[in-house]
Amino acid sequence: MTKKLLFRRILCSFIIVFTLIIIVAAVLEHREHTFYLKALFPLTAGILGLVSTFYTSIDKPVSDRLTRDFNEITLNYFHDDRRAKKLFYKGYRAWYTDHHETAYYYLKKAQKAAASPEAEARILFLIGRTALEEKKYGRAVEYFHKALELDPSYDMVWSNLATIYFDENQSDKAAKCCENAIFYNPRNTFAYNKLGNYYLNTGKYEKSLSCFEKATKEMPDHPVIRMNYAKALSVLGKEREMLEQYQIAVGAGYSDPDQKILAQLKQDAVLAGQLQQEQPCEPI
Repeated sequence: MTKKLLFRRILCSFIIVFTLIIIVAAVLEHREHTFYLKALFPLTAGILGLVSTFYTSIDKPVSDRLTRDFNEITLNYFHDDRRAKKLFYKGYRAWYTDHHETAYYYLKKAQKAAASPEAEARILFLIGRTALEEKKYGRAVEYFHKALELDPSYDMVWSNLATIYFDENQSDKAAKCCENAIFYNPRNTFAYNKLGNYYLNTGKYEKSLSCFEKATKEMPDHPVIRMNYAKALSVLGKEREMLEQYQIAVGAGYSDPDQKILAQLKQDAVLAGQLQQEQPCEPI
């Protein structure tokens, strides 16, 4: 249990016990009813505070998405690990609602309870993912590698490792992680998107375009991926196709209120077209 979570539970427990002692003393002294009503406030606060360390409340739409995503990540890996799956769900729920301290607590308990390496790998991945969201890259890399030791084919781990390496300017290492993710799952949209950006930044525009094409096939309504696709088309001088992808991206929710991005895309497309015209033709 983390120190913060332990402190919260001790504090809330103290409030509850202290308030109950006062109420019992008041009963023995035959205090007025108004005193008990006043005592209910700290007692209720203590109980709710203690309960909140074990449970996070969320609305139904979010709960439905959580259940769907949880079932997707667990799949058939927890058939023989009912206790581990229950603890994993509590940790996943806490992570899903940004209660990271609670997530660590339950995920580590789930890791100890896991019987199969595939199940443990998914728990380790989520511990790493929680650390990644807190920008604790060292811890995230540690747990991602532990997950890969148990299940090297877990493509989501490779894809998230790529995120860290890109942020740390280890682009070649990150690109290799994207390639591994795609090797194990040819439908990993975000690995294609990350690899596409890598090729775009290194001047390999045709490869970049291919990655974004595959990414949009898997996730056609993602605004960022559509805009990245438009960028790849612009540097290849394909202005008409670029405009089409730009409109789709904006329609899907990409924000460009002053159309500065559009102006840059058009400029890149014109420049690319001019460079293509200036290239000398090979003799027949």
